Amino acid sequence: MDSIRSLYNYWFKWGSPVTIGAFRAIMGGLTFINFLVIWPFLSDWVSEKGYLPSWQAATFLSKDVALNADGSVHIPRIDIIYGISDYRVLQVFYLVMVIAALMTCLGLFTRASSIVLALCVVSFHTRDSAILHGGDTVIRICSIYMAIAPSGAAFSLDRYFAVRAGRAPLIPPDVSLWPQRLIAYNCAIVYFTTTWAKWFGGLWKSGAATWYPARLHEFDRFPVPSFLNHFPMVKVMTWGTLLTEFALGTLVWFKPLRKWVLGAGILMHGYIEYSMNIPLFAYLMVTMYITYYEGEEVTAWWDRLRARYMKKPLPDAA
Repeated sequence: MDSIRSLYNYWFKWGSPVTIGAFRAIMGGLTFINFLVIWPFLSDWVSEKGYLPSWQAATFLSKDVALNADGSVHIPRIDIIYGISDYRVLQVFYLVMVIAALMTCLGLFTRASSIVLALCVVSFHTRDSAILHGGDTVIRICSIYMAIAPSGAAFSLDRYFAVRAGRAPLIPPDVSLWPQRLIAYNCAIVYFTTTWAKWFGGLWKSGAATWYPARLHEFDRFPVPSFLNHFPMVKVMTWGTLLTEFALGTLVWFKPLRKWVLGAGILMHGYIEYSMNIPLFAYLMVTMYITYYEGEEVTAWWDRLRARYMKKPLPDAA
């Protein structure tokens, strides 16, 4: 019973909103940057002359989702641009999504802006489901988490204005932490299921898997030493990736090992970011790491950083 109670308390306890606020600010900023990168190529994404015209996109996904095998029960699919082919309307929609991402990053009207962002991202990705990559999936899932979490309770303009107006205390009150736990759990599931899928593939077991991405030149970014892409280092890189991802899905929950496991994950994604052109993916995944830490831990880290590098002390407000 004690273990069940401890697990319940971990998932549903109340605590500092600093972590979820910091997560929202960083993830919202990365989402905003992602949309700015896509903006010059918007017609390729959503126009009738792009990769998927509206009629073809509709063939991938219907207006609703079947809840059981025989298809007798359905729920509507969230897609507010389903069937729209007028490019002018889609440009307005995209502008709304970009503004919502910026407002979510800044924490301005956070609840409303994060909900709008989630609805827009889910609809936008549904429109082009055939051309997405893993980073897009992270953005979509995290936009939903930000919408259901108390994202504006810390590190937000909403809180700043409330404190200035005397409507909020200097130290943010505790909030329910289950959305933060959900993000951390989802991050671990990504790594665990990735490891599971790779382990049952022959290339990963044999140690040869990382030899192939280095030969896909559309992913080329910055040069790396040639020995890293040849045996026996290929085996080291392949099995090292498997070990790191397995640890990120399991050992990360063991607090004494947490910082070492997350540090290994940062090094792994740092190498991927340097060597391969997969826009923002590494930054998006590493941003989720912060949710493994309590708000008090993040605040203590910031205080230590501030004491070391800033000459003037700042007021203790989140």
